[in-house]
Amino acid sequence: MPTRCVIVDDEAPARERLRHLLVGADVEIVGEAADGLEAIASIGRLSPDLVFLDIQMPVLSGLQVAAELPLPKPRVIFCTAFDQFAIDAFELHAVDYLLKPVNRERLSRKVAQVSQEIAEDRRRVRDRLEAARTQARLMPSADRESRGLDCAGRSVPAHDVGGDYYDLLALQGGQLAVVVGDVSGKGVYAGLLAAALQARMQTLAAHGPETPDGLLSELNRLTRGTMEDHRFATVFFGAFDATRRTFTYANAGHPPALHISGGTVRQLDANGPAVGWMGDGRFEAATTAVARGDALAVYSDGLTETFAPDGTELGTGGLAAILVRHAALGAAAMVEATLADVAAYAHGAPAADDRTLLIAKVL
Repeated sequence: MPTRCVIVDDEAPARERLRHLLVGADVEIVGEAADGLEAIASIGRLSPDLVFLDIQMPVLSGLQVAAELPLPKPRVIFCTAFDQFAIDAFELHAVDYLLKPVNRERLSRKVAQVSQEIAEDRRRVRDRLEAARTQARLMPSADRESRGLDCAGRSVPAHDVGGDYYDLLALQGGQLAVVVGDVSGKGVYAGLLAAALQARMQTLAAHGPETPDGLLSELNRLTRGTMEDHRFATVFFGAFDATRRTFTYANAGHPPALHISGGTVRQLDANGPAVGWMGDGRFEAATTAVARGDALAVYSDGLTETFAPDGTELGTGGLAAILVRHAALGAAAMVEATLADVAAYAHGAPAADDRTLLIAKVL
């Protein structure tokens, strides 16, 4: 795919000469502009990869145009008759500063270099998007009613790939497990570790210990040594018994799950260290009774560590209030309404951490 570029110069002969110099280069000229305001409008509309930008122009200078371009900004090569603006241009992260009359050989070398960088950027973006799609496919694809629970979840990475995951696992004896894990850090590395953690947990749930504390102990043993020393994962594992109407859970350093019953909220706190933190980590199981209509909310700290514009943290109490407000909804609607309210609390500011929420409602 050729590099898409826009030529900006207030002199038509200069634009024509640059078009001529670019013949044979792996570029596609998608637009031109004759002044600064027109340049900003064209670049915003066309989203080019590269802009050839004059400096002395009517209305807005090329330096002003480069400073005002919205993110993500295209690469900029300044083409000008004035050499005194070079320092300012490079402070605006220009990839080159070419003096008129532009030298064809130097222009060709720079365009080839920039085109190679852009192609590599595209490859990295494709890889990240494919990793994100793969990660999403590893999690339950839809809400479901199973073994006495109405369950739904969603994970919203702060970047393309996140370190969170959630899962629903059928256990021996007819129980259903709800699981949320959060690997420290973000991005592709954390995503790889989260996928490995999820795979281990699925294998253990199918063939390993039958108790939540036993599962987390074995998960910790298998995980220890596979992460760098400063890395760890928090995990909540809760098993629902429809016959007894109980949740038996173990919590490895994870934020407390919230048991919502009517208008009351009970925290299911951590009862063991994070997974991978220490080789001899000990975990304890606890059991809580539930009733029809009760909800269990398991989440990652990306929700509670959401901040309002004034710097106030949502916190566990704020999240609990949101969940209670939506407790009459089904699991899927409750997930979406809660995540929307958390985003609204931040007034639409980008999430600093992955946000994952799993809701299990007793049928």
